[in-house]
Amino acid sequence: MDNTDLEILRSKIDEIDTNLCQLIKERQSLASKIMNAKKGNFPFDPNREEKLIKKLVTSGLDKFLVEKVWRQIISANLSLQKVLKIGVAGNDDEIKSVYSAHFGNYFNTTYFLSVVSLLASLEKKDIEIGFVDSESLIKLKNHTDIKVNFQIIADVPLYKTSNQKNYNIIKLKNDK
Repeated sequence: MDNTDLEILRSKIDEIDTNLCQLIKERQSLASKIMNAKKGNFPFDPNREEKLIKKLVTSGLDKFLVEKVWRQIISANLSLQKVLKIGVAGNDDEIKSVYSAHFGNYFNTTYFLSVVSLLASLEKKDIEIGFVDSESLIKLKNHTDIKVNFQIIADVPLYKTSNQKNYNIIKLKNDK
């Protein structure tokens, strides 16, 4: 392959990138219209996101690529609708990495030293949703003295390798 062939291929990639950027801008322009259509309801809809990502995976792209790219696009658009207050139980690099891959840097994030302190903040409505590793939630269920009425609304990540931990997104029950 000579330099001319390389430049032609790079030019085609540049054109595709420009088109992708334009489509992402169009998608973002719908964020405020979506919020108006939701009539003030809580904008985060993890079931819709999961269905979208699973549908996109059927297009033949790598499932990890689809989830990583669309999570960022979805989170950026969601932040245009509302900047969520999210609590993360833990401060280690692994949970920060998984949280960032899912939500990006678009929201008000508070890191808690424990699930119990995150749940207390959730109950006081200082945060709107929580991000917790699944093992901690299982251990927490064995403590009958914890009375926070929460529900798991999503498992994260949707596609994971065999050595990845499971994480959950939680919110108070009966919160819209």
